This record gives sequence, structure tokens and C-alpha cells, in this order.
Amino acid sequence: MTSKRVDPAACADSAEVSCPKCSAAMVRRVAKRGENAGSEFWGCSTFPKCRSVVPFEVPGPQEPPAGDRSDQRCRFSSPPPEPQKGLLRKAAAAMDGIWRWNLESDEPDATDRWEPKHRRKVLEYLHIRDGERCGLCGGTMKLKGAQVEHVVPKRFAVFELTADGGAQQGTYYTSVLHGMENLQAAHPRCNKYKGNTPDIRRWRHPSMPQLVVAKANDDRVLMLPPTEDV
Repeated sequence: MTSKRVDPAACADSAEVSCPKCSAAMVRRVAKRGENAGSEFWGCSTFPKCRSVVPFEVPGPQEPPAGDRSDQRCRFSSPPPEPQKGLLRKAAAAMDGIWRWNLESDEPDATDRWEPKHRRKVLEYLHIRDGERCGLCGGTMKLKGAQVEHVVPKRFAVFELTADGGAQQGTYYTSVLHGMENLQAAHPRCNKYKGNTPDIRRWRHPSMPQLVVAKANDDRVLMLPPTEDV
């Protein structure tokens, strides 16, 4: 009685699916000839007695269940802030919106600079909005000598964040760039110290009011400084 021929790799690289013809284990192989040369397939381990083959398919990434995509969200993103409630707060928010709209209607030039007169208006708005404090160190600051500074550095117009809050090139967040929400007044020395650091915890001092500095690709937003629980 002759014994079956079994592929030596059957034990190390066998499939859980049995051969559709003889029920033997299937073995992962690579085509050496023909139009499918280089492609992988499952072949019967008793070859040449059984020449059954099954196409080899690499399983694709599984979609998370609908409504459960929390693992795809950045831990720093959050829903957009709720509209102001109360008549006085709504009126103040409306006035602030008009003020911001007027300032944002004048875009900076190709070198990211405004006309000196308009830049002064922007700086005055930021200085008042943030309680006459530096957005980077949180310390009191006089308007004279203060600088207009981007919260999200211009190099991160589009970016993603690592688990520890490090910015890197990506497409999850889009900065509001020259919008008032992404601008703050700062001491020149603080602005120089910050530079283009990717650490978002250095982009705005934790004592400062939160700003919506970027929008995520899933209708959420990035608010800085980040809340203490992230």
C-alpha cells in the first residue's frame, strides 16, 4: 500500500479550510508560471494526487459596527460648542460675531501680513477678547509690543494628533488658519519660544478661554487649550 504524498509545508502553512475534493489540508502556494505567476493560492497538500486549488484572498479591514466609531476619533476632538443661552449672552455673541466678521473679511496678503492699520485692529480685538493676557504664557500684557500669533502654526494647515497631543501631517483636522479663533495676542518672547512646536499643549495656555482652532473631518472640532480630562 503506497502512502500519500504530503507537502512538507503543510503543517507550517496550512489553511483551516479543507480541500473541497478530498478533504485534506490546503497549503499556501505561489504560482510560478502563467498569467498568475507570483500570485498566491491554496493548493491541496496531497498534490499531485489531488490537484484542487482555491484562490487566496487577503481579508480586508473590518468596518466597526454602525454607531461605534469611537476608536476612529481623535481623543482631543469634541462636538461643536453649544450656542449661547440667555438674551444678554446671545446679544454679546452676536456683537462679537459681527466684529469678527469685519476683521476676517480682510484677508492677509501672500506673505500672511495685513495692512498695518488692519493688523492693529486685529491685535486690539484679540487683546480685549483674551482679557489683556498673553495667549501663550497667560500673563498680563500691554497692547504696545504685543504680537498677533497663530494658535495652530501655519505649517499644520491640515494635521492629525498622536495620543499624547503631538501634531503631525495628516488630514483629520483642518486649521481655521487666519480666522480670529486661530489667532491670539502674545509676548514676542513667548511667540519665539513656541515656534513651530508640534506639542498642542504649548499652543495656548491652559488658563486661557477655549477657542475652536480646527475642524475635524467627522463634524467634530478641536478646542484649545484642551480640557484637563483628555
